[in-house]
Order: sequence, then C-alpha cells, then structure tokens
Amino acid sequence: MTLRRTLMAATAAVGLASTASAAEGWYMSLGAGWNVQNDADYSVGGGTSTFQGNVEFDSGYIIAGSVGYDWGRWRAELELAYRDNNIDCRTFTSDTTPSCDRPGSSNNGTWQFSQMVNVLYDIPLGGRFSASVGAGVGGVLVVADQAMVYYSSSEPDLDDYVVAGQLIAQVGYDLSDRWQLYADYRYMHADDADTFHPNSGGGQVAWENSDHSVLLGLRFDLQRDGAAPMPPKPQPPVQPTRPKQFIVFFGFNKSNLTPEAERVVADAAAAAKQFGSASIMVVGHTDTVGSNGYNDALSMRRSGAVKAGLASHGIPESAISTAGRGESELMVQTGDSVKEPQNRRATIDLN
Repeated sequence: MTLRRTLMAATAAVGLASTASAAEGWYMSLGAGWNVQNDADYSVGGGTSTFQGNVEFDSGYIIAGSVGYDWGRWRAELELAYRDNNIDCRTFTSDTTPSCDRPGSSNNGTWQFSQMVNVLYDIPLGGRFSASVGAGVGGVLVVADQAMVYYSSSEPDLDDYVVAGQLIAQVGYDLSDRWQLYADYRYMHADDADTFHPNSGGGQVAWENSDHSVLLGLRFDLQRDGAAPMPPKPQPPVQPTRPKQFIVFFGFNKSNLTPEAERVVADAAAAAKQFGSASIMVVGHTDTVGSNGYNDALSMRRSGAVKAGLASHGIPESAISTAGRGESELMVQTGDSVKEPQNRRATIDLN
C-alpha cells in the first residue's frame, strides 16, 4: 500500500468523523507490543559514492500512548509511539550473487518516534466486547545507524523527519465502566527518509520505511459515562394511592440491574402486593447507539432482567408480561448513535 492510499483512507475517516455528536469525554491509553519493520531498499548517490542495497530487520518492539476524546461511536486521539528494530543483515544489489554481508548486532538498527492524529469508529459486538477501525496521519522521526549502509558505524546516525499514515484495527474488552483492555494491529507507511551521508563524499542516502505492529494495552476513561438519572420519588400522599408506573434505568449497553435499579424493582413489587395488581407489564427500551436488531434484543434482555427481579421479590412470573421496544420509543429525542442515559430504561406498569 502506498503512502498516498494510506493518507487518502485517513482523510476520508477524518471527514466522516465530523458528523459525530453527543460528546462522551476524554480518555488515555497506553500499549506495547511487537513491531516488524519491512525490508528496506536503500540508495546512496550524488557524491563520490553511488550504490544501492537492501536491509533486513529483526523483529522489534513498539510503545504507544494516546490522549483522545470519545463521541459515542467515533473517537479522535493524539498518539505518540516509539518503535525500535535491529538490523539483521545488509546486501549490495550490485553484487553478482547478493548475500548478507552485514550481520546485525545490538549496536546497529533503526528507531522511530511518530506523532499521529487518529480517528477510530467503534462497533459494539455485544456484552463487554467491541471492535474499532480507524486511520491516522502525522509525522515520524526516523533514525538509522550508519551500519545500515556502511560497515563502519562510527559516523553520526542518519536521520530524517517524514510524513506518515497508518491504518488501525482493534478489539476491546470492557474490564469496568472506565477501564478497557484492547489489542490492535496497525500498519504504518512513511515517505522515504532522505539525508546527507558524510561517508559518500557529499551524497544523499534514502531508504524505505514501513511497519506492522501488534499491541496490547489499556484505555482509561477520564470521566464516567453519563450516569443514569435518579428516578423521581413520589411525595407521600395523605391517603395511599395506587402507583401506576415505575422506571428502571440501565448503564450503557448493559442489562444487569444496578443497586438503584434493584431498589426500584423492590418498590414496584411491594406496591403490586399492597394494591393487589392483577397483572404487571414490563417494557424495555434503549438509546440510539447500535443497530435496530441489536437494540431490540437488548431491550428484551432489560425487560427480562426486571421480570426476574420482580419474581425474586415474590411476584408470580405468570402475572408479569414483557416486551422490548428497542429505540422506537425514546424518552428524550436524539439523533442516531447518541448515548442518552434516560433512554436506557425499562418501565413497570401495574394494572
């Protein structure tokens, strides 16, 4: 893949991200892993020396950290990353039978320091799992040991700062409301590094630069998702009156009952016993994040969780009916892909 194609893909992702809404907050991430630097052709010319060759690299490592902002399904982040790879061997293409003539050592190789602006799109997979795809553009400082092109490594390092782009594929698992474990693959491609070479009699040396990386890391939300609002507490009447409806709220993409939700379910069960309700209707709802099919299923899981909670307080299951409306009956009207806490709910109607 050429740098031009990588940058075009990244630019398209940035344009799509401008349609995102409903800010969710800042986050930080830190990861580390395995880096593979592709074999690089190099050339030296323009001075008293003119030749070309190829360098092979050992597997190395990458450390990457980022600060970003989450819009619900879209994220944008500033990433800093350090990559390091040793030289495995070097060949001259002008040789009649090219062979590795520069074995690698711990004292020669390349390292890179990149600064990228990434845009990623998150895809819920159900439960605690999610996937993300994205792209980034930015720059990278590429530093290579002289041994990449000459036997001697006593001269100063070769270095250049070039434009780069990358593509990212990521899988995440929510450890808690604010911590996420993620694994990702990224491909970075940069312009050829080009710098003055003191040993070539005033010539220039240029070499290719592209990497494949696999990382494992942690992401931490600096602020919690919008907390579910407290349900309104009815004022105690002079004479007991029959309550009509109770509302249970849920966390984002969750169907389990929180401690507050369990208290609402307990109040509803107590009211049903006190006033002798003949039947109870539980209806689950979702916000607009996710597909219609996924949200329909999520709303049914929420109504099922409330039904189980009522049954645990002595209400016969035969007296409880459930339904799921997905995102079709919003309490707060929003656009698509908006995390609205008041829409993540289930209603309990006593009849």
